[in-house]
Amino acid sequence: MKRGIGLVLVGLGVFLVVLGALMRFTVVPAVAKAPLSPGESDGGVTQTDQAGVAAKLFDPATLTERTDVPLTVTRFTRGDVPASQTEEAKAGDLAIYDTFQRVEDNAGVVVLANTARFAFNRVTSEMSNCCGANLDGENVEMSGIVPLKFPMFTQPQNYPYFDTSINDTVEAVYQGQEDLDGLPVYKYVVTVEPTQTGTIEVPGDLVGSPLPTFVAPRYYSNVLTMFVEPQTGAIVKGESVQVQTLRGPDNTDKVTILDAVIGTTPEEASAGVEYAKTQSALITLLNSTVPLVAVILGAILLIVGAILVLTSKRRQGGTHAGAPTS
Repeated sequence: MKRGIGLVLVGLGVFLVVLGALMRFTVVPAVAKAPLSPGESDGGVTQTDQAGVAAKLFDPATLTERTDVPLTVTRFTRGDVPASQTEEAKAGDLAIYDTFQRVEDNAGVVVLANTARFAFNRVTSEMSNCCGANLDGENVEMSGIVPLKFPMFTQPQNYPYFDTSINDTVEAVYQGQEDLDGLPVYKYVVTVEPTQTGTIEVPGDLVGSPLPTFVAPRYYSNVLTMFVEPQTGAIVKGESVQVQTLRGPDNTDKVTILDAVIGTTPEEASAGVEYAKTQSALITLLNSTVPLVAVILGAILLIVGAILVLTSKRRQGGTHAGAPTS
């Protein structure tokens, strides 16, 4: 009887140990990925909102600078699922996201707008130059991590972050761990020094040129602070301190196109924190809790089962040794 129970326990123990290992090394890597469509529950499209104030905002209609202008930033993101099913995309385990972003003033006038198509690895968030990836319809060499999310299981280290304004990577510097409404997050800061992003032909007197018109270099700088939930890589909160200027013939700033502080709205941040808590808890359950409990329980059952089997054999051996002989 004991031997039978022991064998059953050994079998259950082996099953649980194997289940724990499979959960940790097979199931989690298969499911802990960026979705092919980020807005599956919202018709395939997600919307993120930011708000802020422009200390200075250039008005091209009047060629003057406005001050203290409220701004709203809206970004729509859609996953191109058919594109992610191509052989090239599947080979790189890529998700393909199309985004549209607009910046509006308090009168609803669009100040800035841009589009992007990103192809990136669903686990590492590393960008790939395939599947029609572009910025505003132009092919651009992309590298580093996608500016939509950090890697799954983000580490407390620096990452190369792709900035779409300069079409280049900048170091996202790890600044330590913080707490957002009970959610542990990593803080990263990206600093973009003034960098030329293009040119604009403007009236010469606008930038201190004696010529009727002048092709003015356009410069951009930014200090971007992001708070990342490490299990999912989700950017739950961020703030951008951005300056865009036009320079004159003497290579100094003459016109401020934009000088603004823009960040995640409180409502957006709160929703992001709650969603990240849910996803992080699920990943922790699958990646740590369930495998650990399964392995520990399996080991206990193995030990108990083995003891029952061994003691059963000893008793059977003792019974045969003491039996009367004829």
